[in-house]
Amino acid sequence: MRFSFWIWLVLWIVTWAFAILVEVSASPERITYLIGMSALFFICFFFTSIANKSRSVLWVFIIIIITISFLMPLNNEVNPFTWIMLGLILAVTINHSAGLKLYGLVSLSILSAIMLHIEFLSPLIGCFFFILSVSVLTGTYFYQHHIVSNRGMKERYQALLQTYRKLKRDTVTNDQHTRQQERIMIGREIHDRVGHTLTNLLMQIEILRLQDNRADLDLLKNLAQESLSETRKAVKALKEDNVTGIAAVIHLIRKLEAEQYVSISFSTRQNALSVSLSPKQATVVYRAIQESLTNVMRHSKGKEATIILEAPGTTHFRFEVINPTEGNIEYKDGFGLISMKERLAQIDGELDVQTYNNQFIVRGLFPIEGDRND
Repeated sequence: MRFSFWIWLVLWIVTWAFAILVEVSASPERITYLIGMSALFFICFFFTSIANKSRSVLWVFIIIIITISFLMPLNNEVNPFTWIMLGLILAVTINHSAGLKLYGLVSLSILSAIMLHIEFLSPLIGCFFFILSVSVLTGTYFYQHHIVSNRGMKERYQALLQTYRKLKRDTVTNDQHTRQQERIMIGREIHDRVGHTLTNLLMQIEILRLQDNRADLDLLKNLAQESLSETRKAVKALKEDNVTGIAAVIHLIRKLEAEQYVSISFSTRQNALSVSLSPKQATVVYRAIQESLTNVMRHSKGKEATIILEAPGTTHFRFEVINPTEGNIEYKDGFGLISMKERLAQIDGELDVQTYNNQFIVRGLFPIEGDRND
């Protein structure tokens, strides 16, 4: 059973206990009668947690049980805890019912309150119950069409979000599979056609070299062997599914959004995609962003991040990873941040970590390879 059921159960037990205590001065038969009716009440209440289709019918029986319990016998007294009971019923029905069933249960609760005051009815009390009825029904209508509708929209949004993330995760997987299949197919074509042609060429050159013994044929043979070697390297590279540089960063973002439910905003500025990074620099950028996003998943409650890549003047490359925080938090350099600083230092770069305006910012800057060589 859900945790909320036990909370409601405790509230009902306390309310019934006080309602019976108020009647403690009554006859023993009256106390026994109330205890028996309370037992019948809790039987019906228990079934409301497991019966979905007939839940409204059970609440009708519960309202009738409360009314009969404290209406009979007529003793010119009103138990104040009946108002609490009817209030709890209204709270439950408004939150868990809708449409005609809801307004029927609300109207029945109001009718029960009127019946419990049947001995005291007067024009003034009648006016009070009329205003109460209009207020409760109006409040129920407002609650249903605003708060409950918003809750339904949130539930539908969450369902759509889950579906979107599943589709995105499937898309990433399908893209990887399709890309790998294409690479295998291209590698097979290169191996079968170009490799076969180069091998035949080598055999023909070797035959000519043995027949004519010309030195130029040795050069042709070396060129053919080099071409064959490069072709084999290309086939091997195609069979491997290694993604590096900015493409690897984009692949990482897509993977985290699909699998870890991290919301990432990615943008590039000032020639970030047009500059050429060395393999070592590209690896440093990838590892730094990966470590920063790992910290976001570990320490950020919202799991949101912004990644910015830019190459100001095409002489330096800068990356930023920003995630919102609850206030300006204190931090210390752990193993991850120290490793990032060491990697950037190896390519003459630097890492800046700071908190500003409720944001945790990791910023890296290093000179592009060509400028380092100048």
